[in-house]
Amino acid sequence: AHAVLRVVGLARRDVRRVALGELLPWVLAACAWGTAVGAALAAAVSGPLELRLLTGQAGDPAPAAPWWALGALPVLALVVVAVVAVEQSARRRERLGLVLRAGG
Repeated sequence: AHAVLRVVGLARRDVRRVALGELLPWVLAACAWGTAVGAALAAAVSGPLELRLLTGQAGDPAPAAPWWALGALPVLALVVVAVVAVEQSARRRERLGLVLRAGG
């Protein structure tokens, strides 16, 4: 797909931007929604599980997010950028004339 974009006239930099624009919003949205749903589910089930009986506390313990959960969003963004860079470097050797004849 990257070579086809190059055939229609996009520069390498623009192809990278298109690839990031296609992948990055979905990855970041999935990470944000997954974290939010996980936190909501943890809060929803902490009462019915009656964890105070297991912990010996007077009330139900509050759900606590691990410290590394905050770093998931920037780490995934960096992974997407790295994947796009590797994919683009792998396709750099593809000749545009062959893409025109083969159709992609």
